[in-house]
Amino acid sequence: MARKKYYVTVDTEEISEVSLPDNGIEYEIYATPEEVKEIEVLFIRKEQNAKDAVKFVGKPFDERPVDAKRANYEGDLIALYRKLYDLGTDETKNEIKELRLF
Repeated sequence: MARKKYYVTVDTEEISEVSLPDNGIEYEIYATPEEVKEIEVLFIRKEQNAKDAVKFVGKPFDERPVDAKRANYEGDLIALYRKLYDLGTDETKNEIKELRLF
């Protein structure tokens, strides 16, 4: 299947075929519909792990349960950026390299 150009904004979890630079930092990628779906799934997992970690804010001395949630969140975030890197244009790849996530 042919790849199309998309713009992905991680902060707002948006994937668009049109550039919306006022929405935050965009990453330009070329992806198939299946690859876009993979990014959407990573957004969902990242968001769920963030919500799960927040549940433990009221228990400041019991960090063990939240550590796993934080690790899951971080893993999902890195997987998301790695996917954007793999599908990204040269400019996108350079921007992600500068983040030094992996």
